[in-house]
Amino acid sequence: MEPLDTEADPRVVGPFELLARLGAGGMGVAYLARRIPLEGLPDEMAAAYRLIEPDHEAAADPDGSARLAVVKMVLPDLLNHQPQARERFAREIDAVRAVVSDRVPALRGADPEAVEPWFAMDYVAGPSLHALVKESGPLGVGPYAALGLALVDALRAIHGTKLLHRDLKPSNVVLGPNGPMVLDFGLAVLSERQSGQALTRTGDHMGTRPYMPVEQLRDTKHVEEPADVYALGATLFFALTGRPPYPVMPLMSPPKWDGVGVAFVPLLAQVLVASPSQRPDLDGVQESLFALLADAGLTLDAATAQLQDRIAAAGLTPELPRQALADHGDPTVRELAQHAVDRGDAPDAPWADDDPGFYGLVDTDEIERAADAAADADGPAAPGEHPPTLLDPAPASRPAPSPPVAPAPRAEAHGDPEPVPTSYPLPPPRPGDDAEEPGAAAPQPPPRAARKVAASIRERYAHRGDL
Repeated sequence: MEPLDTEADPRVVGPFELLARLGAGGMGVAYLARRIPLEGLPDEMAAAYRLIEPDHEAAADPDGSARLAVVKMVLPDLLNHQPQARERFAREIDAVRAVVSDRVPALRGADPEAVEPWFAMDYVAGPSLHALVKESGPLGVGPYAALGLALVDALRAIHGTKLLHRDLKPSNVVLGPNGPMVLDFGLAVLSERQSGQALTRTGDHMGTRPYMPVEQLRDTKHVEEPADVYALGATLFFALTGRPPYPVMPLMSPPKWDGVGVAFVPLLAQVLVASPSQRPDLDGVQESLFALLADAGLTLDAATAQLQDRIAAAGLTPELPRQALADHGDPTVRELAQHAVDRGDAPDAPWADDDPGFYGLVDTDEIERAADAAADADGPAAPGEHPPTLLDPAPASRPAPSPPVAPAPRAEAHGDPEPVPTSYPLPPPRPGDDAEEPGAAAPQPPPRAARKVAASIRERYAHRGDL
């Protein structure tokens, strides 16, 4: 967990305040975040954000300040260079939303149509299985069986919605306060086959080679549930040895059993085989794990308690940043987001005249300046006004702002240009927006964040050889 990069990371994504950077993967970057409790958020806007707020949790946490989330965004470079990245990300959102299980974090919100798509899911406070085993050693019988049964429950829920994971591995298993949780779904094979344009072609490789079976290495698209069963066995193999069954990729021959106790070999030897038809199903894995507990004289409750004690003793739960431990989020961030909602705009609407950001991003520098301006104010603002920020119209005493980027001329003979589509419901035009009265004030320059985006677009197109 790292602090936000004030030059690169946003501060607000949709109605979520970002608190820290958790890491980056092949498709996107993940942030620790907190839901911003906004008053008067229209139903259509909440629906556009796909916000989910279970009644029992809302009653226990009325302002949303106690819940933390993980916000995942697609990397901009990926959107620029891989046209299918947005659709892949949208399907990952659909997969997370479809699975309801205590072993899978719940979806809390999403906007796959945003300029920079994102989704939010519950944050699980705990180390990954990979970190636990690497730092504190292999698991014993009780914790091993409790882990295996939790992963069986997670895969059963995933498969029950006709989905596959296709990338189960130790780093995608988080050991939270309520037990193991499975993260980072692969693509939904059923949805992909039903769609007109399949995103995964025959022969494509997806997943992590040391934890995938031979059939997935050869053809990711056409794998079935036994592929996830194999990955479950490979993850359990790691829990005992601290290494995958094969260091580079799956082989047709059995793995080396060094470090695997005799009691664990029967189950793993059945699962880690090259032929999918010879592997047990999830019910068979569950039966073997319960037999292992019975032979050790343990109940599932006792084994689960041993696993939780092991996690607590390791002391590897990530330390939360100070702002995540506060009772409420940053008041300046909440005020700016609430101001946008009061205007009838989305909290990150790019068309808001005094919006603190651009296309879903709130610049950290602007928030700090807004806080300073509010602190330096002589008195309370008049009704209907708000503390000035650098995004407000500049008073006459200030130096003249830099000239705005000149808009493209209108082609009157052909009418106005087509409006640019957005992922937000556009507000109605405001009276006087197009009026050109004598003595009217000169138009103000666009927000600094907007000018930066425009400059980036010009630079990008300047290097396009086909234009």
